[in-house]
Amino acid sequence: MNVPLKRIKNYEDLGLGLFIHWGLYSQLSQGEWTEFIHGINKEKYEKLADTFSAKDFDAEKIVQQAKSMGAKYIVLTAKHHEGFFLYDSQGLSNFDAIHSLAKRDLIKEFVDACHKYDIKPFLYMATYDWHNPLYENDFNKYLEYLRKSVEILSKNYGSIGGFWFDGNWNKKDADWHLDDLYGTIRKYQPDAMIINNTGLKNRGKIINPEIDAVTYERGTPDSINHGDDGQKYVAGEISLTLNQHWGFAKSDINFKSPREVIETICHARDIGANILINIGLTGTGEIPIISKEYMKFIGLWMDHNSQAIYEARPTDIKSGYQMKDFALSDGKNTYLFIFDLKIVGNSNVVLGGEGVNPRSFTGINKKAKKISWLDNKEKLSFTQNNDMLTIDATGFKYGTDLIVRVAKVEF
Repeated sequence: MNVPLKRIKNYEDLGLGLFIHWGLYSQLSQGEWTEFIHGINKEKYEKLADTFSAKDFDAEKIVQQAKSMGAKYIVLTAKHHEGFFLYDSQGLSNFDAIHSLAKRDLIKEFVDACHKYDIKPFLYMATYDWHNPLYENDFNKYLEYLRKSVEILSKNYGSIGGFWFDGNWNKKDADWHLDDLYGTIRKYQPDAMIINNTGLKNRGKIINPEIDAVTYERGTPDSINHGDDGQKYVAGEISLTLNQHWGFAKSDINFKSPREVIETICHARDIGANILINIGLTGTGEIPIISKEYMKFIGLWMDHNSQAIYEARPTDIKSGYQMKDFALSDGKNTYLFIFDLKIVGNSNVVLGGEGVNPRSFTGINKKAKKISWLDNKEKLSFTQNNDMLTIDATGFKYGTDLIVRVAKVEF
């Protein structure tokens, strides 16, 4: 396999990110595509800038909450398909945060907070645009408008971790002048990741040699397209919404179970992908209470298991248990991810985790010295025969259920 470039390896070490959708649509509380899907009159929609106060947007607080969740990077929507910029577009358009009721450069506040708390700021930029008539009437002129809007972000905000583009799927046969767009980023931000969301129909497709990571929107593939031999190695990234919408939708109560969220984080790392957990801010720029609670339980799981997430990579080790358990390695230690364990009770409260629970793995050729759970440091008994390792995976202590349990193997 090709060796990843330094920026791509560093990105893969970030492991877990927070995706934030926020824009004028957030005030309507019915998802980020509401203008298009609900057929809202364009002039009426654009008046939402007059009520966009951002009064509850506290970038430092949001970045600290992301850090507590275990996120190492945050992707924020600098401009979604509605065409509204969360930053000072420096005369490119009046449809920006500086000309809204907020009168603030919200991207500057966000990037500054990320730098302060050692989180990598990534900026989402919609390429498909419902606001600017040039998109339909003079596409080449629109592409220069898009390039200039990205140049402003590249030049004026300090170090940017990456740019996350979305929308080329709307004109899939057009010439998007990607060499000009990506060349602008490389000129000012040579270490920034370039990611282009290829949409639901082309997940994992590499559309330009400058692409550093391929995306898998609303999906958990079984493998990642890292690029063919002889081509540049690219990373992979899965994104996960907590409910069914990316932008804030107060009437969408169809939230995923904590089990699905934690198991998806683990699955992403099993296939060598990063994972973005998405939240939508409210119309005034706050994290909804339910999203905060999800971020807290992800943070609780990460507090115990983060050493097995960031720098650990997939292995050839195979599990004998329903193909669900898996192993990662950081080059020194191996981490066994164990699924479907129960809680230890007693004869009055039987929770199913009382018995011996052997789990086997093949492909481990080094002699194990010590195996212990990351969450409580309990040492586990094990047997090793040729390349097979079998551990006695004990159940969760009463009062605890972390969904996926991780054992550290020291050699």
